Amino acid sequence: MPALSHRRKSLFRECKVRQSNPVFRKKTGFFSSNPYNRLIINKKIDSIFKSTPYQRLQLPERETATCAQPATFVVQSKPVTLRKLQPQRIFNGSELLAPDQVLVVNSLGKVIDIIPATEAGEGVERIAGWMIPGLINCHCHLELSHLAGVIPEKTGLPGFVQQILSCRDFPEADRLLAMECADRLMWQGGIQAVGDISNRIDSLQVKTNSSITYHNFIEVSGWMPSVAEKRYRSAKQVLDKFLESTSRASLVPHAPYSVSAELWKLLEPHFYGRPITLHNQESKAEQSLFEKGKGEWPEFYSALQIGNEHFLHSGKSSLQSIFSYLQCAAPLLLVHNTFTTEADIEQVESQHDAVFWCLCPQANRYIEDAFPPAELFRKKNSKLVVGTDSLASNHSLSILDEMKLLAQHFPALPAEEMLRWATSQGAAALQLEDQLGYLRPGTSPGILQLEGLSSEESIGPQSRITRWW
Repeated sequence: MPALSHRRKSLFRECKVRQSNPVFRKKTGFFSSNPYNRLIINKKIDSIFKSTPYQRLQLPERETATCAQPATFVVQSKPVTLRKLQPQRIFNGSELLAPDQVLVVNSLGKVIDIIPATEAGEGVERIAGWMIPGLINCHCHLELSHLAGVIPEKTGLPGFVQQILSCRDFPEADRLLAMECADRLMWQGGIQAVGDISNRIDSLQVKTNSSITYHNFIEVSGWMPSVAEKRYRSAKQVLDKFLESTSRASLVPHAPYSVSAELWKLLEPHFYGRPITLHNQESKAEQSLFEKGKGEWPEFYSALQIGNEHFLHSGKSSLQSIFSYLQCAAPLLLVHNTFTTEADIEQVESQHDAVFWCLCPQANRYIEDAFPPAELFRKKNSKLVVGTDSLASNHSLSILDEMKLLAQHFPALPAEEMLRWATSQGAAALQLEDQLGYLRPGTSPGILQLEGLSSEESIGPQSRITRWW
């Protein structure tokens, strides 16, 4: 056994030495400071010895077993029992309940009731912090997990996209392993459901075996009219593959600056009554393209020899220019919104009553060194949700980290309001509100413990989440 331990340490040192090689780092994105890459290294070592999974990838030991569908459970041999949990406060997805409430839940994580402590009887367990439903990550790119730490920060969006296009040559095994590690860490971080962007079928294998519920947004792009039909057919094949395994899949446009009018017309029939998402107003360059026909995007097209002669700028914002194509989507999930204006919000919300605005503040800071106008959306009473974007543009896939950054920029933002964005409103944006987002009797939404709030009951640097179910 000592020899085995010595060999494991030697392999880990070998991985660390390889990471110090700039060529290896550039090709693989393995940075020892990145927890996702440390997980990948350790899992590779474990696979050599055919040993148990690396401890950080294991779910906490509990009397439960959960699977991908929230209403379905793999029952262990232990009998199903009831537990009565009395945290300091309960956030039920809609509101923060009065103190002295007890959450009654069975050992499979199904909510039975929420009752006053005076009616709970014996056997009540007192819990520190708050109990909240599982979190909803409304925007992610799981298939880019292998790019953790590869792309430098603050490149601007056109530069970031160019880097993504140049980082396609990674072994499939490495990509799958990175996705699996990212999926497991999201689960441990309290994420119950994800709205995930997919350009290929790679992630389907990981999602099929995941405890997380995914809605798969099959993304299509094509700026030149001549490629519209080909790109549409290719994406439709990916959609059909996903639909063989799950009903939670939609065909969606990438962004206003990457979809031609011809491609919009092919996609529009797929929007009726389906959750549809769009990368929206993520950069000043996008606004400049539609308002003036100038800026970094025309330069980007020229550098890649992508024709731009067909495009006539509208003189309006990008969102106002393309919104007519999206009016039949229900719900509509607009992502990033870093440069969205009050006029944009008013026009869109006057024509559509199921619009959700997704904030991904860490990715906005990573790519554009900008921040979304959260206070403007609050002023307009808009429906806000939260996303992480990808590990190519973020240091973690943690909704709690996103909320910490929002609280840092907006200290007066109540934790209760942010939790509503990250639970019930996120579930509604993905059409999952009947199953997830609320601590509601008869549902299994995931149950989390939130600790480390400030004395003002605000989310801060010390806040942490523990998954119970």
